[in-house]
Amino acid sequence: MPRSLVHAIVVGAVAALSVACAVPVSGTAQAEPQPTIDGARLEQEVRDFLASDPATAPLALASVECPPRVVIDPRTVLFCQVVGAGRVRSIPVTVLDAAGDYRIGQPF
Repeated sequence: MPRSLVHAIVVGAVAALSVACAVPVSGTAQAEPQPTIDGARLEQEVRDFLASDPATAPLALASVECPPRVVIDPRTVLFCQVVGAGRVRSIPVTVLDAAGDYRIGQPF
């Protein structure tokens, strides 16, 4: 067998082996999903909060909209919207800790 042919076969075999054994090192590691506050549950809790106070009880019958998912971060203040009787009111929700506890504030 001619020397150039042997060389070509060896180089081809090494290249094929390199490709077959290659381990991808590019890309990023998948981060674990961050815990979130469920928006639907929060909307119900806002309704319950509003209903518990006679001054805000009528608002509990209105449409309450909160963000669908909020990443739990103690530095976060989010706002739910109450839409009813031709008005839009905001209700602040303050995330208190990494466990996802929060405080619902008074509508404004």
